[in-house]
Amino acid sequence: MQTLFRRFARRYLLTLALVTVESAGWIFFPLFIGRAIDSVLAGSARGLYELGALGIFAMAVAVLRRLVDSRAYARIYTTLGEEMVAQANRNTTSTRTARLGMLREIVEFFENSLPQLVVSVLGLAGTLAILASLNFPIFVGCLIVSVATVTLYALSGRLTVRYNTGLNDEEERRVDIVHSGNPVRVARHLRRVMRWNIRLSDLEAANFGVNWIFMTALMIYAVAAAAERTMDYGSIFAVVMYVFEFMESMMLLPFHYQQWLRLKEISGRLEGMTGAGDPSDSG
Repeated sequence: MQTLFRRFARRYLLTLALVTVESAGWIFFPLFIGRAIDSVLAGSARGLYELGALGIFAMAVAVLRRLVDSRAYARIYTTLGEEMVAQANRNTTSTRTARLGMLREIVEFFENSLPQLVVSVLGLAGTLAILASLNFPIFVGCLIVSVATVTLYALSGRLTVRYNTGLNDEEERRVDIVHSGNPVRVARHLRRVMRWNIRLSDLEAANFGVNWIFMTALMIYAVAAAAERTMDYGSIFAVVMYVFEFMESMMLLPFHYQQWLRLKEISGRLEGMTGAGDPSDSG
């Protein structure tokens, strides 16, 4: 994946720049909503105008980013797919077909998941910074939950890689097995694929359940702590919304981590099948 990033660096950097600006807009929504509430309660419409301006700005950047992404990544996938098929003649048709699909997963990660990952990371950092200024005890609670979540998913990382390796091994055999026309082989293959999928799903469900317990405890604590320290309704709303955004980011980041582990395993299979290419392609 690092090779692909270096080769198409300018396109990726343009996308990341737009994502960063878009994310900055979303980070300030709870704060602007809280200010709008206080403004209306004080008999002023200024906060509403500010909130509306922020909404229009975030929408414009989000639309522009999606228009740029769809065109850039379509070209990247077409270029790499042609190169991979041309350079992979020593592999079976089954392997080449499976790896073309795996290549699509990597390109889709850069197109769809990477922007979401950047938004989550920037949102998490911005949320923590604002919470530190609004309510320090809740900020500390968020840090504790962050450490617990990171520890949980780090401990299950090896299992995730192992299950993805087994699943990808089966994917590379699929075309040959189906082409054989042997129903016993096909049935055995499908059972193995489903077995790996179930293991991945069970692991994800277990991690999600434990992580959600952390998040629920944090939300209960945050509501109590926010109401105890201030009677300003707008501020209470902003704090609770920022905690909710923190929870959302912390629930999404493990998903991206698991996806990165899968794509790291896939990129090892594709190593050498897509060359560095002509530097002129990096524009």
